[in-house]
Amino acid sequence: MTTECANRLAELRRAHNLSQEELAERLGVSRQAVSKWERAESSPDTDNLIALARLYGTSLDVLLGLQLPPATDVPEDGEVCPSPDAAPAPGPDCTCDDPLPEGSYYEHIARQEAQEAERAAREAARKRKHRRDKFPYPIFVTIAYLVLGCVFHQWHPGWLIFLTIPLYYLPESERRPLRLLGNPVMITIIYLLLGIVCDLWHPGWLIFLLIPILNAMR
Repeated sequence: MTTECANRLAELRRAHNLSQEELAERLGVSRQAVSKWERAESSPDTDNLIALARLYGTSLDVLLGLQLPPATDVPEDGEVCPSPDAAPAPGPDCTCDDPLPEGSYYEHIARQEAQEAERAAREAARKRKHRRDKFPYPIFVTIAYLVLGCVFHQWHPGWLIFLTIPLYYLPESERRPLRLLGNPVMITIIYLLLGIVCDLWHPGWLIFLLIPILNAMR
């Protein structure tokens, strides 16, 4: 929930002379939940947003700041009833029975959920990158190479594992299978393995032709 929406919820509560405890009791939630709404730390769910709109006699669009508050109609008997665009206020004295307009509200919620999902994805990617950068991969590769050489006598072709260091530090967007296969370093590793292990220096060199092909398919 945005700060503007949170401030609006607090203003509407105070305008109706309700404390956080009283509002929480009417909605059937905890006072801490109401406090978090008004501090923009969390958002009311759909049922609570509708209940708030009905309690304050306004529409969901106005509650979420999607439009200005509608004008009110004053009947001859002095009773104030919300305009047709607003939700009916609770109580037996108001005869408005128009339904809540929820089209714009659901569009707003969809946009909000998409933004939250995008933020969560960026945060998850940032945490993965931080963990990857924090890991001393070059030291790990050096130790692995010494083990291969001293224990298994694989100094050659064990040195090929050093070529994986630049691949390890590739950005997240370049680590997808298709992009990774089009990376020149990856193609070089595959070519050297074909030549050293399988003695396919020729026609193994043809694998380099995959670089422009795979990059064009991105």
